[in-house]
Amino acid sequence: MMIRKALLLLAVFMNSLVCAAPPGQAATPVEILSAEFGIFDASKPGELAFEPTAVVPHRVGQRYGWVIEVRTTRRSLSVREEYLLPTTAKAATAGDPLAESLSITTQRRNQVSQRQLVPVDGRIIGEWEIGPHEPAGQRHLQVIIEGHLGGSFQYRVE
Repeated sequence: MMIRKALLLLAVFMNSLVCAAPPGQAATPVEILSAEFGIFDASKPGELAFEPTAVVPHRVGQRYGWVIEVRTTRRSLSVREEYLLPTTAKAATAGDPLAESLSITTQRRNQVSQRQLVPVDGRIIGEWEIGPHEPAGQRHLQVIIEGHLGGSFQYRVE
């Protein structure tokens, strides 16, 4: 547990560093070696228990996401996740004061996450979790690393 906390603190520290190339020099390239989507098993603390799959069980708390292997000399990488939500949200019951906020229009179905990730052993990881009101359905997730497509994943929550 102490090692995990130390790694987390190191990652936070590394994320705070600016990794821009010095003026007049090209940015350090990032090579994508592999990209997989799947589920994580939380019952094995301290290890990355990842199973590649395109089907995520519709269970609250189920962890899922991607693992991308990279080759780079950069300390951290700019990562943008573009997540297309399913076309329908959970139906609201009559008289529910939140009914209007549960309506998702086509223009508002994209969710974007932008962050800096530190490669550990040549890998970066993006993790999500099934929430209590998250609907089942087809999804599409694109991972953009330093402005380039690092992975494009089609999957289902069922």
